[in-house]
Order: sequence, then C-alpha cells, then structure tokens
Amino acid sequence: MAKWLCTVCNIYIYNEEKGDSLTGLEPETKVSDFPDSWRCPVCGVARDKLVQISEEEYWLKAKAYTDFIEKKEQIRSILVGVDNPQTTPELRQEYGKPLGLRGIGQGLGYLANFKALSKYSLKKRLITEHEDPVTETTFLGKTISIPILGAPMSGLSYVSNITEEDFAYNILEGCKVAGTIGFTGNTSKDYEIMHPAIMALKRVKGHGVNIFKPQSQEVLSELIKQSENEKTVAVGVDIDGAGSVNVALSGKPVFRKTIDELKELKKSTMLPFIVKGIMCEEDALVAVEAGVDVIGISNHGGRVIDSTPGVADVLPEIVKAVRETEEGKRVVITADGGVRTGFDAVKMLALGADFVLVGRPLAREAVSSGVEGVKRILENLKTDFKIAMIMTSCNTLEDINENILIKSG
Repeated sequence: MAKWLCTVCNIYIYNEEKGDSLTGLEPETKVSDFPDSWRCPVCGVARDKLVQISEEEYWLKAKAYTDFIEKKEQIRSILVGVDNPQTTPELRQEYGKPLGLRGIGQGLGYLANFKALSKYSLKKRLITEHEDPVTETTFLGKTISIPILGAPMSGLSYVSNITEEDFAYNILEGCKVAGTIGFTGNTSKDYEIMHPAIMALKRVKGHGVNIFKPQSQEVLSELIKQSENEKTVAVGVDIDGAGSVNVALSGKPVFRKTIDELKELKKSTMLPFIVKGIMCEEDALVAVEAGVDVIGISNHGGRVIDSTPGVADVLPEIVKAVRETEEGKRVVITADGGVRTGFDAVKMLALGADFVLVGRPLAREAVSSGVEGVKRILENLKTDFKIAMIMTSCNTLEDINENILIKSG
C-alpha cells in the first residue's frame, strides 16, 4: 500500500498498511479516506499537504520520524524563563501592584517596559472648563468603551488547572462584558480538532481577535480560514513568536516572516490583518508596505529575548516613521508592555499608540477569578484612565498627546 510524506514539516510519514494510532487511523486507511478533521501531528496541516513517496524514501525518513515521536513523548517541563513561566503565576494580587519577574534571561526586557514608562509623568492641568471625558471609540469598526484591549496570551494550562480554551474564553468574555475586545494567544499544547482559541472565539460568537504564532504559511492560512468561519473581528501573526522555544519544542515549527509572506497572509483574508511584535522602525515600515491593517509594538513582555528596550522607549520613533510615510497611510498602532494601570495606558496613547493592550493583569484574573475577574481589572483600568484624562484636561481621546507628558532625565 502507498506511503506518504508531509511536505510542510518534511518529518511526518504515513504508511497506509500500518495506519497511525497517534492520529486515530486504523490499518489500511487510505489518505483519501482521512476524516476532514485530520491534521499532521507534527506541524498541523491538512491531508492535502501529503505526497506519495517511494518505499526507499519512506525508510530513509522513518528513523527521523521515530526519533521525533520518542522525543515528543518524553516527560519534559517548560523551560524556565522561556515564553511560559514554570512557576504558578501570582494570583489575587491587588490591582496595579507588580506581578513579579516573568522574563527570559535576566528579565531585562521585562523590566525595561516599566523603566520606559516610568520616565514619563503626567502633566497635571486643571484650570480649564470641566467636561466629562469621552473614552468610547472604535477598533476596526467595533465600538468599544475604552481604547484598552486584552493582549494575546496562552500557556496558563501549564501552570494551573485551567484549560487553554477556558482561559481564552475568560479573556474574551471578560473583555466583552467590560465593553472592549480581547485577543487570544497561540498555545504550544496539542489539540485534537480545532485550535482552543478558535473554540473560545466560537463561544463568544466571534467577539475577539485571534493572533497566531508564525508557523508555516499553510498552517497559518488554515487557522485564519477557521477564524473567519467564526466571524472573528481580525486575525494576525505574532512575529516575535519566532523565538518561542517551547512552541518549537512541542513540534510546531515557527519562523521569521518575509514581506512577501506577510503580503500572502494579508491577501488570504478579507479580515483586518495584524502583525504584532514590532520593535523597530524597519519592521514597522515593512509591515506598512505589506498592507497590514494593524501593527503591534511589543517585546512579548520580555519573554522571548532579553535586553530589549522598553516599548515606551521605541514607540515614539516608530509612530513618527509610520505616520510620515510618503503615502501617508494611517495604519492602526497598538502598544503593550508594562501597562498595569489606566495611567500607564494614557501614557502609551500620549506617545502615539491608538490602542493599548494589557496582558499579565488579565491573565492573573482569568485563572483565579474567571470572567468576572477580567471584567473587574478592566473596570479599574477604565476608572484610572478617566481620572488621568480629567487631571490632564483631556476631554476626548484626541486630546491625549505628547503635550500632557513630562519626561525625566
């Protein structure tokens, strides 16, 4: 009987005579008879990426695939300081307090986010006509109560008893009931039929954004298609996930992306397309050239590479570079990193971001208190955000600019 090879990962092989217990295929199951839900256990693509190979090539590939499976089945803990923390995240801490060091290496990239924001103070200005500040705005055509969104996160199932789907749902639903929009992350854990983030999106009737790790074009295209089917607000790729060691270790290869690959992904969907993880002007300009709708300025919370600058350090120059392109295209800019209060969020907007993403505080509450906890943190953020606007004489979001900031040093 025929033998097959996955053309995407170049690792997975299939022998129709033997079947595949790993993916639930009985002996003598032909590739043409695979269920529609079947996915390559190595890289996640569908059956149409399998090609028939000779007996000789099959046996040449057999050892590599066996070695891969044996390595994958070894009991392995998540690497300390890499992408996902090994220790249980702090739970039930008070709003605005530090959550503890959770960065790769020495945690310099993580700490840089706080240091960058702390360089700025808000200019208190009060002798003006009083108005209640307007915080409502729209994100990609969707009305939200405040320009603060839930950042894409995953991996909490490694350190708690929550499932990836339930964690994603708590973020999405918590953001929804708080009047804003949440993003989902891309877990390194295996899943059987549908990505848990897409399952969570289904539960909230599409009220969210799916962000995926930079896997192969084929895998991303399929995930984008599934997200479209669930009516997501937008889709995107987390380009600094290319350094996610734990995702690679789990058998889901991740890659840097070229401008042509970003154009291909953008072209593959009618949805707004997001590229998150930009930290330099060069990448920002290339993303704009690729036609993306949103660029996310982020150092991944300092969890992928150490010794990066803080987001607030690079944000102003990136905004300037993007806004001053010859075409004058206004791409939406988000920023995240070290945001713990509504005051921090106002600083990010004043530095040029259109929207601010909040991560760890929501993750903490999504695990410990579920939807209600996520909602509570967002309400606290909104309260401080409005106070900051009042105390700086900003009546509208358009009033929030560099003029309300005082930089130290």
